[in-house]
Amino acid sequence: DLSCRKIKTNYFIVSLAFADLLVSVLVMPFGAIELVQDNWVYGEMFCLVRTSLDVLLTTASILHLCCISLDR
Repeated sequence: DLSCRKIKTNYFIVSLAFADLLVSVLVMPFGAIELVQDNWVYGEMFCLVRTSLDVLLTTASILHLCCISLDR
């Protein structure tokens, strides 16, 4: 059914947008601050958390793009 396929694609797109939104809110601001200040000031634990979130969310975003392209 064509409408079911369109709904599935829309779920992928919304999920991709959510993953990208999380990257832009949780990862990029701290990376920009580190880049401007040339120093990480938030502690070692948060550095590990931010790096983990960066890898996780970026990978999720790439996998969403793969799923969308395969669905097409």
